Amino acid sequence: MKQSDATITFTVLPVEWVGDWHENPKPQWIIPLSGRWFVETMDGQRVEMGPGDISFGEDQNTKIDAQGHKGHLSGTVGNIPAVLVMVQLAENPTREQACRLS
Repeated sequence: MKQSDATITFTVLPVEWVGDWHENPKPQWIIPLSGRWFVETMDGQRVEMGPGDISFGEDQNTKIDAQGHKGHLSGTVGNIPAVLVMVQLAENPTREQACRLS
């Protein structure tokens, strides 16, 4: 990927936390430092990640499905909080084309 400005934040998700369905605010890399977390996509696929894994989120401008879901669902897995580094890019999401990383 080309270089762009980015914002780096650290997030701690508590044990048993599950968020609401939402979109990534901007294209972003998510890197777990400790604990485990999951992402569930609108088509029902669920991926669990921990230290050593990395995720790229770029689900802006999704359409609400029949169940009222939009974007993705995420939460923690296991009995310790998930500590994540989020590298949010200052560029527009890919729209109506293949993912820029494929």
